[in-house]
Amino acid sequence: MSKRVPLHLVDTPPATSPPAQPHTPLRWRPLLSALLLAGFYALPWLRWDGRQALLFDLSARRFDLFGWTLWPQDVGLLLGLAAVLGAALVLVTNLAGRVWCGYGCPQTLWSRLFRWIEQGIARRVPAAGAARAIKHLAWMLVAAWTGITFVGFFSPIHGLVGTSWPPLWSGWETFWIVFYAAATWGNAGFLREHVCRELCPYARIHGMFCDSDTPRMHYHARRGEPRGARVPGLGGVEARGRGLLDPTSARDYAFRAAHEDIAGPMPRFSADRLGDCLDCGACVSVCPMALDVRAGPHADCIGCGDCQDACDARMRAAQFPIGLIRYTSTAAMQQRPARWLRPRTLAAAGTLLALLGIGLHHVS
Repeated sequence: MSKRVPLHLVDTPPATSPPAQPHTPLRWRPLLSALLLAGFYALPWLRWDGRQALLFDLSARRFDLFGWTLWPQDVGLLLGLAAVLGAALVLVTNLAGRVWCGYGCPQTLWSRLFRWIEQGIARRVPAAGAARAIKHLAWMLVAAWTGITFVGFFSPIHGLVGTSWPPLWSGWETFWIVFYAAATWGNAGFLREHVCRELCPYARIHGMFCDSDTPRMHYHARRGEPRGARVPGLGGVEARGRGLLDPTSARDYAFRAAHEDIAGPMPRFSADRLGDCLDCGACVSVCPMALDVRAGPHADCIGCGDCQDACDARMRAAQFPIGLIRYTSTAAMQQRPARWLRPRTLAAAGTLLALLGIGLHHVS
């Protein structure tokens, strides 16, 4: 039987946690996802001066953008716009982290929608076989409408769904509708995190745009370790005077908990020596990438904040301070002052300003 090991605490006065960022339960995150999905499905139906407001009509070689019409000779403007959006994405990534992946990426949005459908059906249909059949039927309906909507950006949407059944689609329209419906069904229903890990090019290169001041999901190991279940009412580490661990001990406990197969079993601790992590696994169960944020910042983390919401809910239930998992920078976790004049920030901002200047000069 393993023996109890004393914790290596910071010398008095006890260290305090880095100030937690103001955080409200992110109920707006599902709302944001719903608004973005609704916007995607609604955009092809918008009209502008009697025409579809947003239509990339490849057969007519005409792009309509809310009253602004582009012809083949204007392709340079589209390329310039793409360059501006790319530079803006680099700058946003450097300053705010993977907000695109966590909030705006289609793979994230449809995976979240499919997961919501799956969980809702599982709660309402007790029979596993029936629930599975209904789930896949619902997924296929969403995927089919997604394929139709996507093709509706390139072929007039009223021609796709405004005709009698069966629809009079061309061969190419039928191919792309089926293709994008199948891609949506497969990516959001089955591949999910594998798309981000193996297929997405942005996921592979985003680390080049980040530095120690770029926010990401962090677990406050000095406060949370050693983790473990305990009876309620003991209070957090600061309330009961245990204080924070020194950084070396905190990293050691977190590593041993994540790699028990090579580090051996964790020692046993009395309840008053435990950290604030209840080891409930809520943060892992909600992660769309199937990661454990307590094992350290991970390159595959999309920064969606689901683990933060789940952990904060458990902290409130245990009457502990929230912020054990937080979206912040490595510098802030180490209580170093934030830097705004950073090489990558200046390079991204300079590139974006130069592209905007070239574009304004060309338009004028």
